[in-house]
Amino acid sequence: MVDDDSSIRWVLERALNNANFACTCFDSANAVLTALENSRPDVLLSDIRMPGTNGIELLNTIKQSHRFCRLLL
Repeated sequence: MVDDDSSIRWVLERALNNANFACTCFDSANAVLTALENSRPDVLLSDIRMPGTNGIELLNTIKQSHRFCRLLL
């Protein structure tokens, strides 16, 4: 999950963990892209409006460079 707002990350991480989902949180799109070099998540939950690379740009980058991911918007 990626969101630049730490309080949103905290709430969503807690909700996902309480629902028995493993969750790794990131504060930027760049951090997600770095992590994708070494892992293949089942789902990526992303904020749309973030400073720097926004959620739509992140989606497009993943679509081009990580073809193993299935993307929904």
